Amino acid sequence: MSWWPRLLWIAAVVLVALTAGLTFARLLEMPVELGYDTSMYVRLNDALYPHLSYVSAAVEVLAMLATAALALVERGTKRFRPALSAAVLMAGALVLWLAVVRPANAVFATWAPQSLPPHWHQWRLRWEMGQVGSVVLLSAAFVLLLVALTGPGRLIRTSPEPSPRTR
Repeated sequence: MSWWPRLLWIAAVVLVALTAGLTFARLLEMPVELGYDTSMYVRLNDALYPHLSYVSAAVEVLAMLATAALALVERGTKRFRPALSAAVLMAGALVLWLAVVRPANAVFATWAPQSLPPHWHQWRLRWEMGQVGSVVLLSAAFVLLLVALTGPGRLIRTSPEPSPRTR
């Protein structure tokens, strides 16, 4: 394998791992955040997520591009299907974000922190569940990249191959 595919593999695995990790961190925050009252929730989200969102968005887009490029590079090999599946899952995570999380973010942006509407909990739950779905898709994409990298057959082999010395 030449340097270009190797570099692409490294970039895809690292970027997908970072994307899944950033989203997983939001999942870990969820049990605590769901217990916050209105003012605490709004203050924390206003302080934490604007900066984190820019970084995670850039990393996620780069991860998706690297994974899609990797699938193209691996066409015709055993690594193609899991790499392509990982790229599809990455795209699915973006579609989920656009359909579920982004609309919630847009609604949140219109509210004044001191006067949230009574149904704000529903929007918060929608946002949180969008994060859960993203973690599932991104983690599965990461696993598929590892399967592609290590070779699909290696993970399902039931008995070790005989060593060259015993043949």
